[in-house]
Amino acid sequence: RQIVYYQSGVGTEADFTGNIDIQTRYAQAYGVIVASKIRNAYAFLAQNYERGDEIFLFGYAGAYTARKIAGLIDKIGLLESEELGIFFNIWKDLVDGKPVTPPSGTRFPRINCVGVFDTVGSVYNQIDALEIKDNSLPPCVDTALHAVSLQENREKFLPTLFNPKTQRGQTLVEVWFPGAHSDVGGSYERHELADISLFWMTGEIMERSLFALDEKFIERSKQVNPDAWGTSQPHNAYYETPYVQRPIVGHKNRLESGQITNQIIFHESWKFSPKYAALLHKDYMIAPDNLLFTHLNYATMNQFETDCKNRWKQNLGVRTYSCQ
Repeated sequence: RQIVYYQSGVGTEADFTGNIDIQTRYAQAYGVIVASKIRNAYAFLAQNYERGDEIFLFGYAGAYTARKIAGLIDKIGLLESEELGIFFNIWKDLVDGKPVTPPSGTRFPRINCVGVFDTVGSVYNQIDALEIKDNSLPPCVDTALHAVSLQENREKFLPTLFNPKTQRGQTLVEVWFPGAHSDVGGSYERHELADISLFWMTGEIMERSLFALDEKFIERSKQVNPDAWGTSQPHNAYYETPYVQRPIVGHKNRLESGQITNQIIFHESWKFSPKYAALLHKDYMIAPDNLLFTHLNYATMNQFETDCKNRWKQNLGVRTYSCQ
């Protein structure tokens, strides 16, 4: 059986020192308050985990949270339920940079998979908070899947990529997709680009037989009457930012930040993304024809996303709705 815990996106929460802070919508949007999210998810796992269980962590708005939880489990294990009373003491020691010795009986489980969509940001700009490296793949994680945005252009939304160095037995797959942050993770009314990254993630899970998915439902949730596969207009996230917030958000695309290089792995859909002249809003945007690398590395499409591409224009019977 599957025990599922869903946690909503980032909102008004306590910070890493436990202080309550009423944040602006700007701060909420960038996922800077995740400490309470980490604590709550950790407590759920500690209370429900039984030896031999498999753990899977997924996140979009919670991508950074999911990765920190994995790092926390690797660092201190999962406390037994009766030991959770000392969790805040352990947390404080981590915040203060003190060595931590978990009590005897603490479980140290493997994490089967961490799957995330366009991880952005560090908590309050505290790099490597809780003494856990932001870009590390914790040794306890078997598989990490990361869908990354090629065309996000807000400076405050620079991605937190995984360090490509892995340990023996670990798998890390980090693939770059057309579109802005929310084109890759979802939330726009038209979601063709998000469907492509979702189908990729689903297929990667299926090919590794990680756990059971209702892949037919996932495919049926795609955009009704979609644009041709891969051809949808990417959003210009900086342009869509309210004018008064633009000086705070800043503009910097991921080529300017040095994170798009000739070493990254592109998704096949990038070949079909609109060229620069066809972009509706061009400011601070990259496109296939102004990304001047001599050679691009493309990921091989998995079977599920290939099948979804072949059935892309078929209406499979499920309508989806967007809540603004």
